[in-house]
Amino acid sequence: MRNARNLMTIVACLLAVAFLFTSVALAQPARTGPRAQMKEDVLTPIAKGYDLLRDGKYEAAEYQFADALKRDRFNPFALNNLAVLQERGGKLKDALAYLTDAKAHAAEYLDQVDQTCFVGGLCNATKPQRKLGTTSTIAPIVDENYNKLKEKIAKTPIAPQPTTPPPMK
Repeated sequence: MRNARNLMTIVACLLAVAFLFTSVALAQPARTGPRAQMKEDVLTPIAKGYDLLRDGKYEAAEYQFADALKRDRFNPFALNNLAVLQERGGKLKDALAYLTDAKAHAAEYLDQVDQTCFVGGLCNATKPQRKLGTTSTIAPIVDENYNKLKEKIAKTPIAPQPTTPPPMK
């Protein structure tokens, strides 16, 4: 009797886990193949962020790009722009994390881009145009930024760890 009850508990737990994984998988949009043109509620904050970035209002631009990510978690335009801002602020690992996410889905986005570059830094391809191309124009920019950032991280010396001084004699 006790074994049967334990078996039923295990089966119920497995079914609950299977249900949870199925519901999470169904809630995520399919990430295969090209996407339709970017929706207005995603495009608008990216365009605003682009203009703010160009005007040197980096904090406000970061807010707009983060707002776009709330609506489209893997949008490579917003992710790339956030990476540029993080790199500019010296947060190289955060920038790399954004670019890693952007690389995963950039080829799916066929929206054409306008482009601005910081001298010596990452390329800021932020303002999608309201037209689709046959191939992704953001994917090669994200790849280039990713490679530049990896090189920069490799060349950046690691700060020495603080140590305790030897005891005084």
